Amino acid sequence: MDYRFTFQKHILIVGKTEEERHKTLAQILENNNLELIRFPKSMKSLSDYLNIVQAKKLFSPFYEAKRKYNDNQIFDFHIDWIAENNSLFVFEEFQNVDDKFSLEIMRIVINNLEANHRSGTKIIMTLEDETGLINRLGEIVNETEYKTKTQVVESNLQIIAL
Repeated sequence: MDYRFTFQKHILIVGKTEEERHKTLAQILENNNLELIRFPKSMKSLSDYLNIVQAKKLFSPFYEAKRKYNDNQIFDFHIDWIAENNSLFVFEEFQNVDDKFSLEIMRIVINNLEANHRSGTKIIMTLEDETGLINRLGEIVNETEYKTKTQVVESNLQIIAL
């Protein structure tokens, strides 16, 4: 299998064992020319995610506050940052993450890519099985004038089944 990707879609690596998924991910990342941001496998929730976003400065406030920003502000700034930057987010074993958070981050990146086909930030996820995630995403992403919700999901995800 050729692991040279143009990263025009988000990538889900599914099936087999965690070790096989990790090996496939490593082969894909060898040929990556995007800024790589790996999220720890220990991340389980939106709160964990925001702590990492804040620590790695993956957000750009559009106004300066004399106090710290709250989680909602950081998340809003981060969503804008995703649309404006050219990065590759890597989430391994994403089935271990809270469902509500996993759906929200996937919804955001899929809607962003659909609205801006040249969006620079992409994601790669490894999962045991994508079926539940794909079905739930098909219910929450934004429909377009020309695509149903299911078509939006399918056109923005590349699934590598091992």
